[in-house]
Amino acid sequence: MISRSSNRVPAVEVWHAPAAADQPGPTEAFCERLLLAEEKVRADRFRVASARHQHVVGRGMARALLSAGLCHSQEIGFRLLDHGKPIVESPDVACRAFNVAHTYGLVVCGLGGREQWLGVDVEWMDRRTDPDLARRYFAAAEIRQLDATKSEDEHRELFLKLWTLKEAFIKAIGTGLYTPLDQFAFEDAAGEQPRLVLNDPKLARGRQWRFESFVPREGFVAAVAVGETVETDVSDSLVKLTDFERWIATQDGSQCV
Repeated sequence: MISRSSNRVPAVEVWHAPAAADQPGPTEAFCERLLLAEEKVRADRFRVASARHQHVVGRGMARALLSAGLCHSQEIGFRLLDHGKPIVESPDVACRAFNVAHTYGLVVCGLGGREQWLGVDVEWMDRRTDPDLARRYFAAAEIRQLDATKSEDEHRELFLKLWTLKEAFIKAIGTGLYTPLDQFAFEDAAGEQPRLVLNDPKLARGRQWRFESFVPREGFVAAVAVGETVETDVSDSLVKLTDFERWIATQDGSQCV
């Protein structure tokens, strides 16, 4: 049951870092040093360089940020939920909500509180979009919003906002695409804090949900979904953006590797 007391909840930290298209750079080098041997083997299975770099940066960033000031980065143990969502299993001091997303050229990592449910997603704004995709999979209310756009650019921007919002939500509840995308919709998707409407109330999982669309870096659009068991002050911004490259520059390596 959701508590009815009003609370101010700290903003979700969303860290962002570039991922190289071909030759790895300093961010990839830093992150790869943090990976376990089996994670490096998994990374080497990617045949496309850009996909490998995104994987390395995402996992390395998560290890670095979850362990910072608390434990050794390689002490972090992950466990997969039924539909593949990773969560922190150990050590207890590092157990908090996190989620990673990536697209061509960028990786984001969201960090929340221990009791929060968290999902993030990001897309490259130059990604090619298919209008028929929305008609096949989106909710009717979202299709109407898309039909009301006045230009191809406006349509693409709104489509990507809707896509990242929907991905963030299904990642937060841990079901991924096992949940049909037309079973929930976002009203006012063009705004910074869209409103969720559920065809099936059970999808709320007994939590109060907040969402925010934002630009992590120029040329990208992202969204965050946070589920909480307490009412929160919705006037506060949900996201605190931080540049991971700048954070790397402040590290001497001793606390992470």
